[in-house]
Formats: sequence, structure tokens, C-alpha cells
Amino acid sequence: MINNSDKKNLNRATAVIIFFIIAYFLFNRLDYRWDLQRLLRFIYYVQDNSLYAGTLIKGLLATIKISFLSILLGILIGVVVAFGSQFPLYSIKTICKIYILTIRNTPLMTQILINYFVVGKIFNINGFWVAVFTLSLFEGSYIAEIIRGSILSIDKQQWLSGYALGMSRFQVLKNVILPQSYPIIIPSLSNILVSTVKDSSLLSIISIYELTFEAQKAVSETFMTFEIWFMVAFLYLSINIIITLLLKFVEKKL
Repeated sequence: MINNSDKKNLNRATAVIIFFIIAYFLFNRLDYRWDLQRLLRFIYYVQDNSLYAGTLIKGLLATIKISFLSILLGILIGVVVAFGSQFPLYSIKTICKIYILTIRNTPLMTQILINYFVVGKIFNINGFWVAVFTLSLFEGSYIAEIIRGSILSIDKQQWLSGYALGMSRFQVLKNVILPQSYPIIIPSLSNILVSTVKDSSLLSIISIYELTFEAQKAVSETFMTFEIWFMVAFLYLSINIIITLLLKFVEKKL
């Protein structure tokens, strides 16, 4: 008797096999001669009996660094703006709502260019920190709405029950509302973190040496379009799968 767990594993294995069979036939139709040997030097190379990271791996590390810093700062911005949008003082609430409205309704590429050529020049900020600043502001606006929505989704009776026990508004929020909000926040936050990694590819337009920029350079040097872009897709996929699995683990622990 096959249990549900075995059925799921069997279905997954079947799906993977079908995917590779379809991919095999499609790639055969391209009639393209793959040159994976030349691709390896963009992954690693040996010099003076020492192993060094290739340009794609260096770009990947830069992408991870930018994404990590942007996610941390984005979460901080999101938390501040989420609570600010619920603040009793009307001026603070208005500023938070204008920020969310502006950032969420303008293209990220436009924000990158404005921050690089205008804000960065005014405040003498280098390209790396402009990239982190722009991504964190963009993702922070979405995180703010996720947190705000999750708090508002909790039944108002929970607030009233906390007040009845003599808790302050902050204590009710900390001890009653937020613990119930985490299972709602985590799955949505997973999408934002994955989006941050993918959105970092747009930073190539301001010559940030992240993964996509390094891939563009490699393609222009070698014309190995298929090999390099498939490798780049695999690297992005690997990062995002790790992020998704980590957040699923955290979600189960809550």
C-alpha cells in the first residue's frame, strides 16, 4: 500500500523525468554545439597551482551580498513603515502612505536610474550603496504592506481581550497580535526575498558587477549565449531554492 508521502515523491520524480525528457528533445532541435569546457573558466580557473573563482562566481557572490544587505534593510524599513502607517499622528501616517504609493507604482528600473544619477550624485553615494538603498526601499514598501495586512487580519476581539487583561497597546501587539501574524507574514516574505534576488539583475544597467553584469560581459567576449545564460539561470535558481527551503523550515517551526 503506497502512502501519501510515497505518492508525492513518486509524482515529483515523474515530473522531473518528464521535464528532462522534454528538455532533451527541445535542445536537440536547436542543433547547437554546446561548449561546456569553455564555460568552466567562468566558474573557476587554476593559476600557479591555486584555484580561483571565475567571473560568474564573483558576480554571484556580489549578488548574494547586495541581496542580503537589501533584505535586512528592507525588512527594517518595512517594519517601521508598517507601524508608521498605523501611527495615530496623521503626518507620520501620510508620509508612510505616500512612500508606499510612490515606490510600489513606479518601475524599479526607473528608481535605480534616478537614485544613481540624481540621489547618488547629490549625496556622493557610490554605486554599490545606491544599489542596496534602491532595492531595500523597493522591497521595503511591499514588506510594509505584508506586515500591515497581516496585523489587520487578526480579529479585533484579540485586541479587546488584551486590553481587558490590562495590557497596553504595545503589549497586546507584541504578545498577542504579532505571534499570530507570523504564519501569515512568512510565506509572503518568502516571495519578497526571492524577488529581491531576481530584481538585483536590473542593477547591471548602472554597471554593478553582479551576476547578470558579469554574464553580459562573458557573452560579449565569447558569444556563448546559451551556455552562459543557462548557467546564470541555474545560479539564480539555486539561491532562490535555498531561500525558499530555509523559510519553509522557519514556517514549520512557528
